[in-house]
Amino acid sequence: MSRSRLLSWIGLGLVAIAVLVLAAVDDAGPATEADRVQALSEIYACPECDGQSVAESNAAVAANIRDFLRVEVGKGTTDAEIRDRLIASYGTDVLLTPPSEGFSSLIWILPVIVVVMGAAGVAMVVRRDNSSSRTATDDDIELVRSARSSLSSEDDRDPEEGSGR
Repeated sequence: MSRSRLLSWIGLGLVAIAVLVLAAVDDAGPATEADRVQALSEIYACPECDGQSVAESNAAVAANIRDFLRVEVGKGTTDAEIRDRLIASYGTDVLLTPPSEGFSSLIWILPVIVVVMGAAGVAMVVRRDNSSSRTATDDDIELVRSARSSLSSEDDRDPEEGSGR
């Protein structure tokens, strides 16, 4: 592999790492209690609605959960405590994001494994393709020689005589 190509791959790797690090860095969180209630209501699912968050739903149970969130945030209850109470009341179906522990962790791990295996497969194909030497066989050389000689013999003819035009 040439030096410039190696440097390109290293640069690409560094950019990918930088993007992943920036994506993983968490911001400071909501600035006000109202922002925190809004953020919390967006991560919990309405128990009666199919796939809607508590923030999006107009169902009575969603309004009750929003009220519960306002009261608990006002009391200073932590997000983890609120989560635990909602799960105790409504089960894990109240979570819009699946838990990342136990069997459910496969939802988070499998896509990463697939991407890594795909990248490894592409790298193997590229490496194998670059490492194989390509030399012309005697038949290839003869074919090219005959094609060149037929082209040069056509060029040597008088254009008016051989074109039929």
